[in-house]
Amino acid sequence: MEPITPRPAEQQVLAQAGQLADVLRLSAEWAETCVRQPQIQNGLLKAIHGKRLTVAKIQESARRPVALGVFGASQCGKSYLVSEMVKGSAPTLEVFLNAAGAPEQKRDFLEEINPAGGRESTAVVTRFTRRPYAAVPGCAAAIRLLKRVDVIKILINGFLFECQSEFAPSAEDLQKLRYSFRGVQRGRGGDAFALTEEEVWDLQDYVKRHFRSPFLKMLEDINYWGILNDEVRHLPGEYQVSYLEWLWGKFTRLTDLYRQLAQALAGIGSEIVGLTEEALIPRQQSIIDVQRLSTLTQPGHRKVPLVLPDGRRVDLDASLVCALTCELMLRVPPGPTPGLLDEMDVLDFPGARARAQVFDQQRLINDPAALPEVFLRGKVACLFDRFSDDRDITALVLCQEGGPQEAKSLPYMINKWVDWSTGPEPADRRGKPVLLFHVFTKFDMDLVRKKGEDPNVRWESRLGTNFAEFFGRAGEWPTQWDDTQPFRNCFWVRNPNVQQTVFGRDRDGKEFVRDEQQLAEIKAQYLAHPLVRKHFADPALAWDRAASPGQAGIPWLIERIRATVPPEAKARQLSDNLRQMLGELKKLLAPYFVGDDMVQNRAAAEERANRLLDALGAVMPTHFSLPLLLDRDRFCLSEKTVAMLYDAIVNPMTDDDEPAARKDAPAAAPPPQPAFRPDIFKRPGASASSAASPSPTAPAGAAGAGASGGAQPKGPAASAPAATAVTRGEQFARSIFARWQQQLTALANDPETHRLTGLPPEWFAEVTQELLKGAARLNIFQAIGEASQAALASPGAAKFMAQRAAASAAHLNRFVTTLGQPRPEKPLPQGVLKASLTPEAYPGLPLYLHWIEAFVTLCKDNAAGGQDVDERSNALLAKILGAELPTSLSSSASASPAAG
Repeated sequence: MEPITPRPAEQQVLAQAGQLADVLRLSAEWAETCVRQPQIQNGLLKAIHGKRLTVAKIQESARRPVALGVFGASQCGKSYLVSEMVKGSAPTLEVFLNAAGAPEQKRDFLEEINPAGGRESTAVVTRFTRRPYAAVPGCAAAIRLLKRVDVIKILINGFLFECQSEFAPSAEDLQKLRYSFRGVQRGRGGDAFALTEEEVWDLQDYVKRHFRSPFLKMLEDINYWGILNDEVRHLPGEYQVSYLEWLWGKFTRLTDLYRQLAQALAGIGSEIVGLTEEALIPRQQSIIDVQRLSTLTQPGHRKVPLVLPDGRRVDLDASLVCALTCELMLRVPPGPTPGLLDEMDVLDFPGARARAQVFDQQRLINDPAALPEVFLRGKVACLFDRFSDDRDITALVLCQEGGPQEAKSLPYMINKWVDWSTGPEPADRRGKPVLLFHVFTKFDMDLVRKKGEDPNVRWESRLGTNFAEFFGRAGEWPTQWDDTQPFRNCFWVRNPNVQQTVFGRDRDGKEFVRDEQQLAEIKAQYLAHPLVRKHFADPALAWDRAASPGQAGIPWLIERIRATVPPEAKARQLSDNLRQMLGELKKLLAPYFVGDDMVQNRAAAEERANRLLDALGAVMPTHFSLPLLLDRDRFCLSEKTVAMLYDAIVNPMTDDDEPAARKDAPAAAPPPQPAFRPDIFKRPGASASSAASPSPTAPAGAAGAGASGGAQPKGPAASAPAATAVTRGEQFARSIFARWQQQLTALANDPETHRLTGLPPEWFAEVTQELLKGAARLNIFQAIGEASQAALASPGAAKFMAQRAAASAAHLNRFVTTLGQPRPEKPLPQGVLKASLTPEAYPGLPLYLHWIEAFVTLCKDNAAGGQDVDERSNALLAKILGAELPTSLSSSASASPAAG
């Protein structure tokens, strides 16, 4: 069977992705040829490269059908819900399988394939479909395997959440490891372990977005990621493994498992492979059963045949197939009447589990069950993260039972999905279809009256403690879905096939209510509760469709899903993501466009600076934002980080330490510093209305964006001298700039920083660009390099590390806190100080006022950084800034939010 042909909406997304990929290629060409300062050029290229990787993911996702994910905590009643949704009007859930060389036939999924109940049974995502996006000749079923970088992510996740470790990464130990690599020839690529640049970027991006760990912070402080990308990535794969194992605490059992899984993936060589029924039947030996993982790393067990796309067969241990399977694709035959599966695929995710750090190095070695458990829990979490990051979950059914909520990481996983699928802020979600369906499972337990119980407790616990408060830990969507109302897309579901206390069955098998008066009283209490009215659009209808004889809630849920999720829903999401990335790219590059009128450029730069400062001023009284930003881990660099960079220059990993030829022209001399204005304590032109506006996202025209200190003009001033050797001081300065730029860029993607400061991502993207340009224009790093050259060139360079690290960090941080504008001398107070409660008495106010005034000057001077116009640079930027993607997908959206 051939893979599916994309539908018109999907083809349009593929065309949009291709257009954006062309714009990104043009942007990379501009950065490589028109931006002469290597520090700024490298940062721009990294940002562009990251977007190109995301576009590639969207292109892959657009070729897969619309999918409804079903997720929740382990053992929450999800399995019954999935089977009912998938089989529709058919009497049983059947799928197509075939024996090797035999025609396909129908098999009962629940009776023959799915592991027996009573425990969390699967370790893979199961895709039920009628439109398989991939197929292998001769096989009715197929699996999509994990990628090598996915295995690393799983081991990191399992280590951080399940393991105890005394391993503390240090600069000294990292330096010893780097010493052991000296003299090693760079790898040619192609082995089982060698990482590509794309994999390194993907791995670092995943870690930064999904984890907040002191362990990972220690790695970042010693420049672990920089060394991985700049040095270790070029080594043969086996040497990379000894470096990567730091990510999972150097646990030898995890390292051995990584080697085995990476080698197996390399031996298969294909992401999609076919399966025959031997891999799934009998269900006691099925590769989807978590019990297969119990024999991980143990040779001599049952082999499973995998069929490659070219027809070759590979036999692999069943435990490895279970560990490496990301997704099992099963085709479901059509039912008697059209159902949910005719409109979208259904993705059945393994249940999220409670996480506890109970495994140490010795237990992993001595306890045979420890390694499979660590891997399984890490894999379950990573599977949902991967499908979410790949934009493969168009809509989501979130299942939740009553009682204590053990899966503490679940709210954060759901919040990330809400961010990309619908929008991170309430205003972003306004007017969009609600594609999250929250299902309260095991509803029959809520219909039982318990002796001595307060009638309000059950609803307060279910909707308050277990739902709004639990999921509210990670985001505000439960109580503020958009800027007009809380989340109200909730549903009740019960399983009528289990023994019921409230309902019974007559001789004909029809349901009836055992005690109608009691059920009516519970319903009245339910309808009167404020949380019920808050989170259900129609509480009475939701009750009737789940708590009436013959009504268990699932048909009503399916009805609402089909009404809310149109066939082009995924295409709209992906199209929105593409347009958002194009907007981010334009904001990134617009400041480098040089208008013909320099006065106009400076005026536009001042207007942009004032807009950003108005947003800062609006949140300062409540968030104290600027002091937080001037912290060492945000806008400034710590001495410890700079010392690590110094040590990397003094002790290079390879013996080949010949510096490369200089590619950049000498930076222009810094412009004369303007005189300090007498009205330092007040931003000129500020008004009460502008200061109250917290949004810095108003668009700025390209013509008024100002010039870049990195885009050099044509003419004699821009002619590059003959190539000269790069000194150690220059290498040191460049590494500091690269590390600082990486830290600043990460702020725009850090939700915790946004929450602490009250400032949106767009604010950070614009402000950090001005800081980077200003530092380059004022030759901050050239001065650091010149001041450090003597120490680095001396025979005893290592002994000057602490001195140069302190001085270099102070030089950069002084620029960040003053923005190149010296502070005025402030006379010391005379006499006895008197306490004052006036706002003017706040001791940090003069520093704040100086910083915002200096920021306006910085932006204006950045705009005047190049008095001449580089015509080629402007021509390329004009094409990039003028690029547009079709908006027909989003404008045609007409679905309304679902009601529950």
